Amino acid sequence: MNLIPPLSPQDWLSVLPLTLGLVGFLAFWFVFHGEGLKSWFHQRMEFDQACLWHIFTAKAWGFVTMGVIPAAAMAGMLGWNLQDLGLRWPAEHSNLIWKWTIGLGAAVVAVAWLGARKFDPQYPQVQARQWTVGMMGVNWWGWALYLAGYEFLFRGVLLFPLVETMGAWPAVAVNTVLYSATHVPKGRDEAIGAIPLGFLLCWVTLQTQSLWPAILVHIFMAWTNTTARFLRHPEMSWKPS
Repeated sequence: MNLIPPLSPQDWLSVLPLTLGLVGFLAFWFVFHGEGLKSWFHQRMEFDQACLWHIFTAKAWGFVTMGVIPAAAMAGMLGWNLQDLGLRWPAEHSNLIWKWTIGLGAAVVAVAWLGARKFDPQYPQVQARQWTVGMMGVNWWGWALYLAGYEFLFRGVLLFPLVETMGAWPAVAVNTVLYSATHVPKGRDEAIGAIPLGFLLCWVTLQTQSLWPAILVHIFMAWTNTTARFLRHPEMSWKPS
């Protein structure tokens, strides 16, 4: 009896996205948390600039491993283009997209601002001591790149194909479990908080058939969190003119 039959085209719709999700996230994770890239910048730049460009480069790498490579693999191996994976703005759902983006965006901005009152040494991820407006702009751009790739992976590659094979609710459940698991290293509060947020972002994505609400809401939250924590950090300040 053959317990493991050959992969069918339908099987690939689950196996390939899950494989891309695992490999893409780990490829980012080990670079981001490894000492190699960090040491390279700190050996060549002064402390504040090294902190900034190390984190920015790692986030840009995450955009490649979780966005560019999975998109190319899904297109080349399964014929799924960016629109199939939710990177579109359907005219019939335009009002709904705006409502969710603005409404949920305002809610997460408020939560992030209030949550930043509690000191957390891991934020902002750029541990520079004296900042300029330009440095904050690079920091924001890094977050936007990273989260565009991150949301493309989770709410695109790991959602739409799995809905095709499993159905909506099992796909959302798998997605939410994986999303929460990626936050475990950041602590209990983030891992638990990722459960309702992950579920809601999946639900909104399927309702609107678009990744844009999830991408923009997540970026708004990150920009608010990193800025608020910088402003409240006891050892960080704006660089004197």
